[in-house]
Amino acid sequence: MEKTMNMPRAAALAAFLEGMMVLAFLYGLSREVEKVEKPQVTLIQLTQAPEAPRTVPPPPTPKPPPPKPEVHHTVARQEPTPVPTPAPAPPPVAPTPVAPTPPVPPAPPQKVAEAAPALPQHLRPADISVTFADKVRSAVQGAVVFPMAARAAHLSGQTKVTFDYKDGVASAASVLTTSGNRILDKAALAAVRVAHFPAATAEYAGRVLTFEIWVKFLGVDEHE
Repeated sequence: MEKTMNMPRAAALAAFLEGMMVLAFLYGLSREVEKVEKPQVTLIQLTQAPEAPRTVPPPPTPKPPPPKPEVHHTVARQEPTPVPTPAPAPPPVAPTPVAPTPPVPPAPPQKVAEAAPALPQHLRPADISVTFADKVRSAVQGAVVFPMAARAAHLSGQTKVTFDYKDGVASAASVLTTSGNRILDKAALAAVRVAHFPAATAEYAGRVLTFEIWVKFLGVDEHE
C-alpha cells in the first residue's frame, strides 16, 4: 500500500523539476538576447555652404534727349490784285409796243339756288294719302276685340278715335265721337294701342301724322 502511494509523488516531483528546468532555460535565453549589441547610430550634421555675395548691376546710363526740330518760318508772298477792266455799256434797247388789253365782259349773274320748301312735320288727316290712311285704318280694325259683356248684351256701334302716328308707333289716342257705350269706347282705344301699324313710307318717315278713324263693333247679324 505504501508503495502505491509513493508513485504519484514521484511523478509530481518529476513534473516539477521539468518545469523548473524549462523556466531556467527561458531565463538564460532572455539574458543572451540582452547581450546582443544594439546597432550604433552615427549622427551626421549637415552644414550649409556659405552663400556667394550677390553682385548688384550698375544703373543704366540715361539716354540723351532728342534734338528739337528746327522750325522754318515761311513768309507768304502777296500777289498784286488785278484791277478789273470796265465792260462797255450795252446799247439802248427800244421799247416794245404793248397791245391794248381788250375789255373783259362782265360775268353773267349767277342764279341763286332756291331753297326747297321745308316739309311740314305735322300732317293732318287731309294731308295724308288715302292709300296709307286705309292701311292704318285696317290695322286698328284688325286689332279690335269685341268685349264679352257687350256681346252678351247684344250691343253694337262705332267709335271715332284720333291719335298721332310716327314711324309705326301710335300715341295720344282719344275718343272724338262716342258710340254711346263706355265699354265699346274703351275697346276702341285698346285696339289703337295694340295694333300693328305699317312702317312709314319715305315721304312720311320722321313726321307726325294725325289720324281720325271710325272703329266699328258689329253684332252677330250685322255685316259691313
